[in-house]
Amino acid sequence: MYLSLFIILFTASASFAQVKPNIVFILADDLGWRDLGCMGSQYYETPNIDRLAGQGLLFTDAYAAAPVCTPTRAAFMTGKTPARLGITAVFDRDGGEMPLLPPDWPHALPHHENTIAERLRKAGYLTAHMGKWHLGPTAEFWPETHGFDVNIAGCHLGRVPTFFSPYENPRIADGPEGEYLTERLGREASDFIRQHADTTFFLYLPFYSPHAPLEAPEATIDQFRNKEPDGGQRIPTYAAMIAEMDKAVGAVMNALEAAGVADNTLLVFTSDNGGVKTIWDVEITDNTPLRAEKFLLYEGGIRVPLIVRWPGVTPEGKKTQQLASTIDFLPTFLAAAGSPLLEADVDGIDLHPVFKLGDNALINRPLAWHYPHYMPRQDMKPGSALRVGNYKLIHWLEDHRIELFDLENDISETKNLAAAMPEKAKELYQKLETWRNQAGALMPRPNPTYRHQAAPSSGE
Repeated sequence: MYLSLFIILFTASASFAQVKPNIVFILADDLGWRDLGCMGSQYYETPNIDRLAGQGLLFTDAYAAAPVCTPTRAAFMTGKTPARLGITAVFDRDGGEMPLLPPDWPHALPHHENTIAERLRKAGYLTAHMGKWHLGPTAEFWPETHGFDVNIAGCHLGRVPTFFSPYENPRIADGPEGEYLTERLGREASDFIRQHADTTFFLYLPFYSPHAPLEAPEATIDQFRNKEPDGGQRIPTYAAMIAEMDKAVGAVMNALEAAGVADNTLLVFTSDNGGVKTIWDVEITDNTPLRAEKFLLYEGGIRVPLIVRWPGVTPEGKKTQQLASTIDFLPTFLAAAGSPLLEADVDGIDLHPVFKLGDNALINRPLAWHYPHYMPRQDMKPGSALRVGNYKLIHWLEDHRIELFDLENDISETKNLAAAMPEKAKELYQKLETWRNQAGALMPRPNPTYRHQAAPSSGE
């Protein structure tokens, strides 16, 4: 059995490196795990992304590298966990009223990091970035300084002032008044594909959508005004933003087919973190059955949709429960380009065996997260987490509370098994502590000015 498996993998790896595929990586912003039709939503309409899932491999247990965007984007660019990079937050928050102070963290992706774009450019790829960057506050850290030959719309913005032109974005020319940014990015990406069909290219398309502000064309919003809600998925404007993004994904898929390069393109669609349930008291989406939302280490904050289509490598219309993370794309893309990774400090793995064998691939590795911040509400507390097999442990850093969940039987994380399974909790905690030490994870520190506020007296 093992000899035949070795032959399969060796043969696949050999063919894997012979022809360099084009690589298109599409990243949604704040898209929840269940915000697609192919992931079970009965409210949102995503026919193009659903078609992509029917043509490729859908991961049910895929994760963002962090519960917020900037760390996940840095992890994608480097293949390293946010803990190793030290880039663990998305913005600073005044910590004066909280028991812990967050660690100091770099607010830009350092130039000494060897990015996926720089590596692929050395492997002969034309590299293009189109959309949200959010890895540096000034132009000296924007995409063109990190290996991208083309940069459209990538700058300091973590959220756009508006999705309608004029955009107030220094890296994209305004279109006609009222032009919609998501559609524009899909068109720019499609034009790039058509213009460079005879070139091996890497296209990174990180949409600003469906992140707030909630804005979409009125005609698209109207399609959802009278539609039956699906639990908490019921906001027409948010649904319209997803629908517009789906149209842009469809435009990219059509461009690949029209240019004759779809069969030699590795196409990936995923999200940077889990969905937002509410923000500023505005309802956004519903991550049920997952617990919680963006900013938290429960499944609703970190589990994301992931679809991979690579004709001749991934099967059509299949699903896998294999774990995958944002950190895996750099080693996977490099292997596809015939430039296997050698550095030991890259944390991701090459997913090619999973692409070929799905759940039969012999991969059993842990995934870990570190988020030492209160964001954006004080009840969203700093913590670290580890998943090994079906068990997941969360260590809350403020009070050192431990939670242990069996995700196979409790995907909603409703039953804390730490007291019932102390040996398993201890085992996973020790693994998590070892991982934090090896990664050099920055830890929050006690706040010397914090004064505990006692609960108000009931008067009894």
